[in-house]
Amino acid sequence: MPLYIDSLSLIRTNLQLIAKGERARVIAIGMLTSTQWQAINTYRAQAGLPILEDPEILFLGRHLHASRRADGYSIEDMLAQIASALHAESEFVPTRKMTALRNPGAREDGYGNHVHDLAVLELSARRPKVELFSTIPRGDHIKPSETVK
Repeated sequence: MPLYIDSLSLIRTNLQLIAKGERARVIAIGMLTSTQWQAINTYRAQAGLPILEDPEILFLGRHLHASRRADGYSIEDMLAQIASALHAESEFVPTRKMTALRNPGAREDGYGNHVHDLAVLELSARRPKVELFSTIPRGDHIKPSETVK
Protein backbone atom coordinates (compact mmCIF):
# COMPACT_ATOMS: atom_id res chain seq x y z
CA MET A 1 0.00 0.00 0.00
CA PRO A 2 1.52 3.35 -1.01
CA LEU A 3 0.23 5.34 1.99
CA TYR A 4 1.70 4.74 5.43
CA ILE A 5 -0.75 3.63 8.12
CA ASP A 6 -0.87 6.98 9.96
CA SER A 7 -0.47 9.23 6.92
CA LEU A 8 -4.09 10.36 6.52
CA SER A 9 -4.02 11.74 10.06
CA LEU A 10 -0.76 13.58 9.34
CA ILE A 11 -2.11 14.88 6.02
CA ARG A 12 -5.29 16.11 7.75
CA THR A 13 -3.17 18.00 10.30
CA ASN A 14 -1.16 19.69 7.53
CA LEU A 15 -4.31 20.68 5.64
CA GLN A 16 -5.93 22.04 8.82
CA LEU A 17 -2.82 24.12 9.61
CA ILE A 18 -2.80 25.52 6.07
CA ALA A 19 -6.53 26.29 6.29
CA LYS A 20 -5.82 28.37 9.44
CA GLY A 21 -2.97 30.20 7.72
CA GLU A 22 -0.35 28.44 9.80
CA ARG A 23 2.85 26.79 8.68
CA ALA A 24 2.79 23.08 7.88
CA ARG A 25 5.87 20.90 7.68
CA VAL A 26 6.90 18.46 4.98
CA ILE A 27 5.94 14.92 6.00
CA ALA A 28 6.57 11.45 4.60
CA ILE A 29 3.22 9.88 3.70
CA GLY A 30 4.01 6.72 1.76
CA MET A 31 5.92 4.92 -0.96
CA LEU A 32 5.33 4.38 -4.65
CA THR A 33 4.78 0.73 -5.48
CA SER A 34 7.63 -0.94 -7.33
CA THR A 35 5.46 -0.98 -10.47
CA GLN A 36 4.73 2.76 -10.22
CA TRP A 37 8.37 3.57 -9.46
CA GLN A 38 9.64 1.48 -12.38
CA ALA A 39 7.11 2.97 -14.81
CA ILE A 40 8.08 6.52 -13.87
CA ASN A 41 11.80 5.73 -14.07
CA THR A 42 11.45 4.02 -17.45
CA TYR A 43 9.65 7.05 -18.84
CA ARG A 44 12.17 9.48 -17.34
CA ALA A 45 15.12 7.51 -18.68
CA GLN A 46 13.60 7.48 -22.18
CA ALA A 47 13.02 11.23 -21.95
CA GLY A 48 16.63 11.82 -20.89
CA LEU A 49 15.63 12.89 -17.38
CA PRO A 50 17.26 11.72 -14.14
CA ILE A 51 15.57 8.72 -12.58
CA LEU A 52 13.95 8.77 -9.16
CA GLU A 53 16.36 7.50 -6.56
CA ASP A 54 13.84 7.09 -3.75
CA PRO A 55 10.19 5.96 -3.99
CA GLU A 56 9.15 7.70 -0.75
CA ILE A 57 6.34 10.25 -1.15
CA LEU A 58 6.47 13.54 0.75
CA PHE A 59 3.63 16.00 1.32
CA LEU A 60 3.31 19.64 2.29
CA GLY A 61 -0.13 20.49 0.93
CA ARG A 62 -0.23 24.22 0.18
CA HIS A 63 -0.98 23.93 -3.53
CA LEU A 64 -3.35 20.99 -3.10
CA HIS A 65 -5.34 22.83 -0.43
CA ALA A 66 -5.56 26.06 -2.42
CA SER A 67 -6.61 24.32 -5.63
CA ARG A 68 -9.21 21.98 -4.19
CA ARG A 69 -10.56 24.56 -1.72
CA ALA A 70 -11.16 26.91 -4.67
CA ASP A 71 -13.40 24.18 -6.11
CA GLY A 72 -15.29 23.97 -2.81
CA TYR A 73 -13.85 20.70 -1.55
CA SER A 74 -13.53 20.05 2.18
CA ILE A 75 -10.47 18.61 3.88
CA GLU A 76 -12.28 15.26 4.13
CA ASP A 77 -12.88 15.37 0.36
CA MET A 78 -9.17 16.08 -0.17
CA LEU A 79 -8.23 13.10 2.00
CA ALA A 80 -10.49 10.84 -0.08
CA GLN A 81 -8.89 12.18 -3.27
CA ILE A 82 -5.38 11.55 -1.93
CA ALA A 83 -6.17 8.03 -0.72
CA SER A 84 -7.73 7.17 -4.07
CA ALA A 85 -5.08 8.81 -6.25
CA LEU A 86 -2.22 7.14 -4.36
CA HIS A 87 -3.86 3.73 -4.29
CA ALA A 88 -1.63 0.73 -4.99
CA GLU A 89 -3.57 0.14 -8.23
CA SER A 90 -3.02 3.69 -9.52
CA GLU A 91 -1.17 3.80 -12.80
CA PHE A 92 1.52 6.12 -14.11
CA VAL A 93 0.15 8.56 -16.67
CA PRO A 94 2.86 9.61 -19.14
CA THR A 95 2.49 13.26 -20.07
CA ARG A 96 4.85 16.06 -21.05
CA LYS A 97 3.22 18.52 -18.64
CA MET A 98 3.32 16.55 -15.39
CA THR A 99 4.12 13.28 -13.72
CA ALA A 100 0.93 11.73 -12.44
CA LEU A 101 -0.68 8.61 -11.07
CA ARG A 102 -4.33 7.90 -11.93
CA ASN A 103 -6.64 5.53 -10.15
CA PRO A 104 -8.28 3.40 -12.87
CA GLY A 105 -11.25 2.70 -10.61
CA ALA A 106 -14.00 5.28 -10.41
CA ARG A 107 -14.85 6.70 -6.99
CA GLU A 108 -18.23 8.16 -6.09
CA ASP A 109 -17.38 11.61 -4.76
CA GLY A 110 -20.60 12.39 -2.88
CA TYR A 111 -21.60 15.18 -5.28
CA GLY A 112 -23.12 13.04 -8.04
CA ASN A 113 -19.88 12.27 -9.90
CA HIS A 114 -17.87 9.15 -10.50
CA VAL A 115 -14.29 10.44 -10.58
CA HIS A 116 -10.89 9.02 -11.39
CA ASP A 117 -8.50 10.68 -8.97
CA LEU A 118 -5.16 11.88 -10.32
CA ALA A 119 -2.11 12.51 -8.13
CA VAL A 120 0.20 15.19 -9.52
CA LEU A 121 3.76 14.50 -8.43
CA GLU A 122 6.65 16.96 -8.12
CA LEU A 123 9.95 15.21 -8.81
CA SER A 124 12.61 17.89 -8.52
CA ALA A 125 11.89 20.21 -5.57
CA ARG A 126 12.58 17.61 -2.87
CA ARG A 127 15.01 15.33 -4.66
CA PRO A 128 15.71 12.47 -4.36
CA LYS A 129 12.14 11.96 -3.10
CA VAL A 130 8.74 12.49 -4.69
CA GLU A 131 6.31 15.13 -3.45
CA LEU A 132 2.54 14.88 -3.79
CA PHE A 133 1.90 18.32 -5.26
CA SER A 134 -1.84 18.10 -5.89
CA THR A 135 -4.79 15.89 -6.71
CA ILE A 136 -7.32 16.30 -9.48
CA PRO A 137 -10.69 14.52 -9.35
CA ARG A 138 -11.12 13.90 -13.09
CA GLY A 139 -14.79 13.84 -14.01
CA ASP A 140 -16.05 16.17 -11.27
CA HIS A 141 -18.58 17.90 -13.50
CA ILE A 142 -20.70 18.79 -10.48
CA LYS A 143 -18.53 20.82 -8.07
CA PRO A 144 -19.23 20.93 -4.31
CA SER A 145 -20.11 24.61 -4.55
CA GLU A 146 -22.95 23.65 -6.92
CA THR A 147 -24.61 21.12 -4.62
CA VAL A 148 -25.17 20.21 -0.99
CA LYS A 149 -23.50 16.96 0.05
